[in-house]
Amino acid sequence: MDLLRALSFARRGLVRSGPPLHLTVYVTGRCNLRCRHCFHWKEVAEGREGPTLGEFQRLADSTARLGPLLWLSFGGGEPFLRADLFEVAGTFARHGLEHLTIPTNGLVPERTLAFVETFCAAFPRTRLAVSVSFDGPPAIHDRIRQVEGGHARALQTVHALRALKARFPELGVGILVCVTSENQHALAAHVEELVAELAPDNVTVNLARGTALDTGLLAVDPARYAEVVAMKRSLVQAGRLPYFDFPLARVAVARDQLMYEHVERVARGERERWLPCTAGSLSAVVFENGEVHPCEILGRSIGNLRDVDWDLGRLWNGDAAGALRDEIRATRCTCTWECAQADNVLFHAPGWPRLALRSVTGAP
Repeated sequence: MDLLRALSFARRGLVRSGPPLHLTVYVTGRCNLRCRHCFHWKEVAEGREGPTLGEFQRLADSTARLGPLLWLSFGGGEPFLRADLFEVAGTFARHGLEHLTIPTNGLVPERTLAFVETFCAAFPRTRLAVSVSFDGPPAIHDRIRQVEGGHARALQTVHALRALKARFPELGVGILVCVTSENQHALAAHVEELVAELAPDNVTVNLARGTALDTGLLAVDPARYAEVVAMKRSLVQAGRLPYFDFPLARVAVARDQLMYEHVERVARGERERWLPCTAGSLSAVVFENGEVHPCEILGRSIGNLRDVDWDLGRLWNGDAAGALRDEIRATRCTCTWECAQADNVLFHAPGWPRLALRSVTGAP
């Protein structure tokens, strides 16, 4: 991304009205696991089908008419269970998409590797990041995800992705961990072990949230979450975790640090340092059934794309979306969803001096 294009996105920290810059799209509810910390478990249990390829085409075209996307995330279910995932991704990438991120459980390596090879060859200007999930040492991981040998198979998938990176250097290979009550005592140390063995580009840290299949896993000690975040930061500072290689990556590292600190404050119940939420203004979530929400947490819809022929602009610029934006501001809505909080940090203009300082020095 060149400087002028970066500046065109950055202006949204000053002017909130405009098109979405970040979309999370649930491509399928089908999954080969029943993870006990999954907040999307009802849709997974239904095996809910995602939009058709034609519907995705209309959605991508309407999004492009609104303005360029900075970041697209695929969700599920297991995204790589969708046979036409390359074609789905292509509907957005052909419009000049900057970043595509895909989380995976790592249990369908053949489909994952085939997608990566095909996508990176076809769309070299779109930066693809694939992150494989780990939930602690093997016994804990397999117990949370309810699959025998799942941890070992996920390791193999990361190794295979790392081998592909030799051919596609702009591919980002990451790991994703979710802090739960069941793994919180062991996760920080396991992150260090994973980085030593796998040499990923990044580690994404999530806090268990929402209405999990097993709600007991949500009782996380914020101090334990902070331990995992501190481990990630120490690995970055030691040069053992390089982060994804793209322009302004240092800004992204600083953004993540500030975001994790804010999530921890929210998890502790602190509300004094409110960070204005950009959900519904800069980002949106499209679920498998076409419902569009500002985020994954609030549980509020601005409408269904099936009612407007998959034209996102008709919902984005509609009265329901405007009213929900006003409500989010008025209620000082906040949560621990890291994706939303990362946007909030990056596009909060009063916080830019601190973000810049952290980018240059790493200092708090």
